[in-house]
Amino acid sequence: MSEHVDILLVEDSPSQALRTQLMLQRAGYSVRVATDGLEGWRNARVLAPRLVLLDVDLPKLNGFEVLTNLKKHRGTQPIPVIMLTDHDRLNDVERALELGADDYLPKQDAAEQLCAVVQNFLESQHPAANVG
Repeated sequence: MSEHVDILLVEDSPSQALRTQLMLQRAGYSVRVATDGLEGWRNARVLAPRLVLLDVDLPKLNGFEVLTNLKKHRGTQPIPVIMLTDHDRLNDVERALELGADDYLPKQDAAEQLCAVVQNFLESQHPAANVG
């Protein structure tokens, strides 16, 4: 039996994970944190979150590998994935989008934009479930 999770945050930096988790929880979302790519992949399958925020540089499986797995697996394929990373190189953005990411947000922009981006994705899935 899975618990209700709005957002699965896959982030290996404890300080960045905590900062992002608290910001999203203050906005009213249920957030689970995975600290490596393998844990993130496993949690996505078990928890079926409404949205995945995924870092690129992760131990065990990198973000591109996790994204590929998410989009190939029938149970996780429909879950929107936002890449949240320090990388803002054009080739990384293009690769993420080609692999099926729904959006790509550099971490330096996250404080200003993340809650609005998350809210837009979650409202488009379930308009009656507005949070915020």
